[in-house]
Amino acid sequence: MDKATETQKTSPLIVENGNWGGVSLSAIHGVVGSAYAVLIEAFEKEPEDIIHVIPWNQEYPLVVYDRRPYQMYLCARDSYWSQYVYQFSHELCHILTNFDRARQHRHKWFEESLCELSSLFVLHRLAETWAVCPPAGVFEAADFAPNHREYAESVEAKYSTPFNEDISGWLAENIPTLQTSPEERELSGVVAVALLDCFRENPSLWSECGWLNHWDPEGDETFPDYLDSWSDCLSANGINNRAPDIAKRLLCHNNKKESFKTL
Repeated sequence: MDKATETQKTSPLIVENGNWGGVSLSAIHGVVGSAYAVLIEAFEKEPEDIIHVIPWNQEYPLVVYDRRPYQMYLCARDSYWSQYVYQFSHELCHILTNFDRARQHRHKWFEESLCELSSLFVLHRLAETWAVCPPAGVFEAADFAPNHREYAESVEAKYSTPFNEDISGWLAENIPTLQTSPEERELSGVVAVALLDCFRENPSLWSECGWLNHWDPEGDETFPDYLDSWSDCLSANGINNRAPDIAKRLLCHNNKKESFKTL
């Protein structure tokens, strides 16, 4: 049994009863459990507590601040399995990047971008793993597997920069909006797509993301300062330091630090 499969069987997920539509709790658990296994293996860490997965009727999913066990609310319904994966992976990434240790700072948009990235990363991975190792209790999961890739690609298509614009120039122009409205999905998604190939080729980069918010980002005046603080945090904890440099090279390479100052 590989590590991801073993993790899936022991995942601390509780799918709460409620209006999930015409699907069983065991099927939902199989779907979100498969997504959980991918991210836990990539991050090389587990959440601090059990996660209660709860249905609700709002427009967007969320995970609640300062609540243990964690309470994660999803709005996916019926057998829209890719939507479950997309929503769950985003919220789980918030948990694994320590979302409630530091909040309301000007660089929160980067965490949102990573969470959007995690959804795309997991969808692509499950398109492969469901084909050969479908989750238990999910009807015709192996046949469904290609839909995960199609769902990811449809999301990615919405997030292309205008006219294939260089991403660092695009970010310098849009960072004031990101800093004040970190949940602008159409913007954070552009950053996610820019990083996707690197993370798909090097999944161990996620383990470095598990150290986000272990310092006070309020002291980081610019986004490059924030990346430097992340790098310093990793070095101080003896962690291989690649992800901050990759982000800086891709997102900041054509700009001076002053381009990223808060307006």
